[in-house]
Amino acid sequence: MIVFTKAGLAISVASVVLNSFVRATSFDGQYLQPNSTNDAVEWWWGSAVGTPESAGTPGPVLQFLFYQGYSILVDSDHSSLPEYYFTINGFFPNGSDFSVTVPATSGNIIEGAGNVVTGTWGEVGSFQTSHDLKTMYVSFNAPDAPYGISGTMHFTSNRANHFGCNVTDSPYFDEFMPPPSQALTEAEQILFTQLGWAVSIPGGTVDVDVTINGTRLQFSGNGYHDQNWMPLALNEFVSSWYFGFAEIGPYTLSYVSVTPVNSSIAFNTGYLATDQAVLQNQCSVNGTKITDISIIQPKGEMTGAQGTVAPSTWTLSYIIEDGTEFEFEMVPTAANPNLNIYQRWTGSITGGKKGDESYEGVATFEWLNPGLNVYSSSA
Repeated sequence: MIVFTKAGLAISVASVVLNSFVRATSFDGQYLQPNSTNDAVEWWWGSAVGTPESAGTPGPVLQFLFYQGYSILVDSDHSSLPEYYFTINGFFPNGSDFSVTVPATSGNIIEGAGNVVTGTWGEVGSFQTSHDLKTMYVSFNAPDAPYGISGTMHFTSNRANHFGCNVTDSPYFDEFMPPPSQALTEAEQILFTQLGWAVSIPGGTVDVDVTINGTRLQFSGNGYHDQNWMPLALNEFVSSWYFGFAEIGPYTLSYVSVTPVNSSIAFNTGYLATDQAVLQNQCSVNGTKITDISIIQPKGEMTGAQGTVAPSTWTLSYIIEDGTEFEFEMVPTAANPNLNIYQRWTGSITGGKKGDESYEGVATFEWLNPGLNVYSSSA
């Protein structure tokens, strides 16, 4: 991830960016038109997480982000920066990490029959989702210095694609806005009405075969792919963003918890599924209901990125509509990226339905912290 930080760009530019909406006809298609004249950003993210070869090591892991625009911006004038690029982060099986950022001359999305989407980032990277969103193929082609990345990833989904909030027709969260009697700030309005999220591959398998600076990384693991877009860089309207996903025993799960800038609102989404059913796919504001909710709670303390304090464990709770409870605990092993504004951990996850069998697995969970919030377990 390329990070450019600066506070104070005027949120009112959102009204200008709205002129660039292009509502995708394919689920994983183009929803905005980010370019050098606006602050919009759209990205396609994917992750492969393998089983660690030994205790205390996070690898193997490979995660990518194909970007149009910048999720964190230093300046409203970013015309000198590459508009299109992709990032690679992960771990080799021995636990050593790698990070690669590759600029591209273009970032084109072409929508085909059904839900076929082909993304082409110049000559250095590409991806394609199938018409039924059951498979995704990713290719990297920048083997020479200073990038040193080439190879492929092949995803096979085991769950149906979904938007958040248990809806089938909208990638936005406006149905779950607080009532009109509660006046919302512009940052809160952007969160509910203009931040989009589409999950094409909630879980499944992925085969990885890449070479990074001369070292081959080949493994099969758990796969995940989603897409986000928004009319402004995240630091303009988001203060804190928790996200995570895992496959553990019979469960596929993910969550998001977002707090806007200068806001007390914590907006949560939670997804929990098995082969038999989607147990939950909900959206809610913290404190507004007692069932059909998900809650992510950071706990404990450890040394985080750049001398900061970070949580040493995370407890993820789901209470589905009939009151049945599921609980999982995640413990970080290592982080990459590992910045005070963005920490993405790979670690262990244990848990399941309360009172039933407990399972073990590997999870990815992150804290995107544009507001540079200070964490304390006693807060």
